Amino acid sequence: MGIPESSLMIYQWMMNRSDLIRNRARPGAIREEIDGGILSFPRTSAALYMLAGIALTLGLAGCGARDGVRLSDTATTVPDDTAFALPGPGGPAIVNIVERSFRNATQQDIFLFTSASTPGQNVMRVQLYGPVGSKFEGTRSLGYSSVRASEIAKEMRRELPGIALRQSPIYLQNNYGPFSYAYGRGRGNDACLYAWQQIRSPEDARTAFQNGGTIQVRLRLCEEDASEEKLLSTMYGYTIRGAFNAAGWNPYGEPPSVEPTLGRAGNPIYPKTNDVRDNMMPAAEVERARPVVQPRRVVVTTEKVTPIKQPAPEETIPLPTTGDMNGIVVPSPDCVNQSADAGRCK
Repeated sequence: MGIPESSLMIYQWMMNRSDLIRNRARPGAIREEIDGGILSFPRTSAALYMLAGIALTLGLAGCGARDGVRLSDTATTVPDDTAFALPGPGGPAIVNIVERSFRNATQQDIFLFTSASTPGQNVMRVQLYGPVGSKFEGTRSLGYSSVRASEIAKEMRRELPGIALRQSPIYLQNNYGPFSYAYGRGRGNDACLYAWQQIRSPEDARTAFQNGGTIQVRLRLCEEDASEEKLLSTMYGYTIRGAFNAAGWNPYGEPPSVEPTLGRAGNPIYPKTNDVRDNMMPAAEVERARPVVQPRRVVVTTEKVTPIKQPAPEETIPLPTTGDMNGIVVPSPDCVNQSADAGRCK
């Protein structure tokens, strides 16, 4: 791309003007030391030459500028599945993640779901110090400072301004080592917590080739109608899943050694009362056999009634008359017997 025409016109006009003034200038000169030597030239022409150089520089700079807005690649939004740390089961849920790259570290601001009315956004900030690679050599460094009371106080005022937080005096430790927190009441019924943790191997275990690197974790969390124990459970439930792919990067240090008395005779190990209660098998409920109640059969006795045969009209026996009554003969007892003489019974 060539030099803009306007810059060339300004440069040509200033050069012509300097020639005109140089011919009329007085013989007085200034002396300027350049690279150990002496250079003499008139005062007026020196100022004009300087202005001409500035105009030429501005023209070249305008030529090299690009149109539009160029986005920086040091701060980007990344998907939720690339989070350096994940909250425990039950939340709070991840809303968005902003990742920033530095020459000596990578930082993620993991924004969490917020239901509180206290101004600000719930966030878990995770900083991984280590070999980021040559891609970010030209970027600025992320300042590192160990956990100090003065620095933590500044962070709390920045993340939760105007809220009185009380630091817990209790020693606490999660799966990654010791941590601490401060608790206070926010706007309305909000409960707010600010926690901090540094994960770094012991100083006597760090060398130039192993157990290097550091992880800084900060948690700002406010929730409506929440207890201190509920907010604190987030620091016990989160999981770090980010790491640098380098052999010497290990901020967790060496794994702890096995107890020397483990497996030796004469060193009994008794279960704790809570362990016994938790592992106790529930008593099986024995169901007693219930007596079988058989349904009682009700027998209904029906009397069989034999109908009496009524005689037909033609078979009707006529009633005896008076004459018949006079002629009735009552047989004797001898006639009843079958062996009686038939003649005597007539």
